[in-house]
Amino acid sequence: MITFKIEKDGNEFHAWIPELPGCHTHGVTVAEAMENLKDAMKLYLEVELEKNILEQSLQFSE
Repeated sequence: MITFKIEKDGNEFHAWIPELPGCHTHGVTVAEAMENLKDAMKLYLEVELEKNILEQSLQFSE
């Protein structure tokens, strides 16, 4: 299960996903923070998938 957290941070909202270390963003409104978090999560997962594929291909070639 993936959860998300949103906190007021000054004049903006900080949003993050505890299960995905380093996956966080912000927005002026809660709605904007949530939209930004969707994008951040997508990018995070794409990068992790690419890293995993690269690691597997390197192991295969050894």
